[in-house]
This record gives sequence, C-alpha cells and structure tokens, in this order.
Amino acid sequence: MLVRNIKEFKKLTYQKKIICFDYGKKKIGVAISDENNKIKMLICIIFKNREYKEKIKEIINSYNIGGILMGLPINEYVGSNKMSQSIKDTTKDIDLYIKNNNLDIPIIFWDESFTSVEAETKTKNLFNNTKKQKASLDKYAAQIILDDFLKILSYE
Repeated sequence: MLVRNIKEFKKLTYQKKIICFDYGKKKIGVAISDENNKIKMLICIIFKNREYKEKIKEIINSYNIGGILMGLPINEYVGSNKMSQSIKDTTKDIDLYIKNNNLDIPIIFWDESFTSVEAETKTKNLFNNTKKQKASLDKYAAQIILDDFLKILSYE
C-alpha cells in the first residue's frame, strides 16, 4: 500500500524493519534497518530481470520487513523525470505483486537525488578496483537513502 506521509508510515512500521530500494537502470541496491531503525545494513544488489520481484518477496519474507522505502530521483527544477516515472510504475507493480502474495506492506517514496554521487565518494577508498566500486554503488546509495530517511523519521 502506497503511503504519502511520514507520520502514517511511522505508525505502520513501528518496531519493524524497513527495506530501502535504490533503483537503477539495470540494478536495484538494497539496504535494511533493524526494528529500532537505528542500524542500517547493506544487503545486496538485485538485477532487474524476470525474477526480480520474486527476489524482493524472498528478501521481505526472510528479513521480516515491515515497510518499504523507495528512492525516487526528484529534479528540483523540472520535478518528475523519466526515471521517476519508471520507479513509480515499478513500485505499483511491486505493490500489486506483494499484495497478490498475501503481504500488505506500506511503501513510501523518498528523494534519492545525488545519493549515487555520495555513494561514489564514500566508496572511493573502500575498493582498489573501480569496476568493483561501480558494481556495489547501488547498495551503498540505498544505505544513504535509508540513513537520510531514518534521521527524519526519528524527529517525527
């Protein structure tokens, strides 16, 4: 179920883990929080293929997820763009898919602008190989999005 405000999302996800998805053109970065929304963990990268929704469902079930945070790029001058629309459409598909699998999990969008750049800076010294760094950027971006959201959530 798509949720439009933080207070409602917070009420629905109290003492539950939150999963964050950073959607790219080919990959989805995944990070989760603990039940207290204090610890953020990198989980994996999901490749966008025919089975990606099943993989999302498996992660939701295995980590006992209570809420979904979707990174959404927002251009401050133009507003929505092609990638934003693609993410919104994909989110509706995922919402329908998880409902059809007897899961009712609140989903909220969060601005992910510039998180890939921040992830690139953050990981620059972690990897001695730029190929490995680029391969893991999406999950680091997901962690940054989740961290940003949880900081705001803690003040609500």
